[in-house]
Amino acid sequence: MTAPPLAFIPDILEEHFEELQFLWGQREHALRSPVHTPRAVAQLEERIAGRLQGVLAQGERALPLLEAGLASDDAMAAFAAAFTLLRAGGEANERRVLGALAEADGDRLDGIRRALCAAPCAHLARPLHAMLGTAPTPVAAAIAETLAVQCGAAPGDGRLAWFLRDDAPAVRAAAWRIVAALGAPVEAKAFAAGVRDEDLEVRRNAVAAAAWSGNPGILALGRRLAEAPAAEHLDALLMLAVLGGPDDLPDVLRVARCAELGPARWQVLGAFGHPAMVDVLLPELAAADPASAAAAGVAFTRLTGHDVESDRRAAAPAPGVGQPDDFEAEFEETVALPDPERAYQHWSQHRARFGQTARLCRGHDVNQPLAPETFAELDMAARREIFLRARFRGTWTGTPVALEAYPQAR
Repeated sequence: MTAPPLAFIPDILEEHFEELQFLWGQREHALRSPVHTPRAVAQLEERIAGRLQGVLAQGERALPLLEAGLASDDAMAAFAAAFTLLRAGGEANERRVLGALAEADGDRLDGIRRALCAAPCAHLARPLHAMLGTAPTPVAAAIAETLAVQCGAAPGDGRLAWFLRDDAPAVRAAAWRIVAALGAPVEAKAFAAGVRDEDLEVRRNAVAAAAWSGNPGILALGRRLAEAPAAEHLDALLMLAVLGGPDDLPDVLRVARCAELGPARWQVLGAFGHPAMVDVLLPELAAADPASAAAAGVAFTRLTGHDVESDRRAAAPAPGVGQPDDFEAEFEETVALPDPERAYQHWSQHRARFGQTARLCRGHDVNQPLAPETFAELDMAARREIFLRARFRGTWTGTPVALEAYPQAR
């Protein structure tokens, strides 16, 4: 007896497609998170694989939804559509993606670019190269980034330098991602312009590229900016914390004392890892501002490995947002508050053991060689920082491409 055909339920297909978008955004955040662990990322990737399979299982019945996604101005919809088609494979699907890429701009282009960098498509190098010479500059920059990520290929004919000077911030930001992906040498004058760029995303990418390419000027920049810390320079200050040494303790403490930086300054302290940071953090666990107290708690756990999260939660409105009304309050973001007493007790018991450590992370001295099982316990931000320091010092030859590959190495 032949089994009846399985019913096609469009609502379920759309649910898979929308969840794929949501989960990928969660993964992008998790890869740089001081909270997520490799296990958490693996669980996210398992869920992504399940949602992806849910769309792929529908075969051609999913094409209208995917084609609409490719044409969408929503970056994540365009990403999910292009990513699914590339994972499905086949010349027809690849033509759909490349055709959409050729005419895309704005958020749509950004989504398709992210899909081309994430999906296995190194075999598309030839048609991408063919498009590179005639494509509009934003599309050409997206193609060049794809080739850098997928093939380790640098754009020729001085094109990278053109991208770095382009009028469009999105093109300049892409150029700095290419520099980071390749660890490419760039003139000091170009770096100086990048870290002073008026666009935040460009500055952030330029700072990262300077570190990944081993440019020593990034430390000098961080030290100079730490003399008068400002929120617009947080990325450079964070890089100082990641790459600096014990001699930079006074500068990082100056960052900690700058209340104008808000909760983000505790991320800088957590990345620096010096045990002296703990005494700075402890009073902040009881701060009146819930967002600041929660961020200090995350930093304390990053340093000591001891979870001090309590059962208490509090609203943490975004900076500059006024008092919410009753309806808005129902949807307001909340944070878990730390337990200061638990933190004080733990530190009083372990202070002596950690006192001589130069860089502490989750209770481990990460300036020393780590056993594989210890490395697996670290959060994703800490792992990335360890690789970045090794790259900066010339003891690791990898690039951030390996740290963002899907799926992550198990």
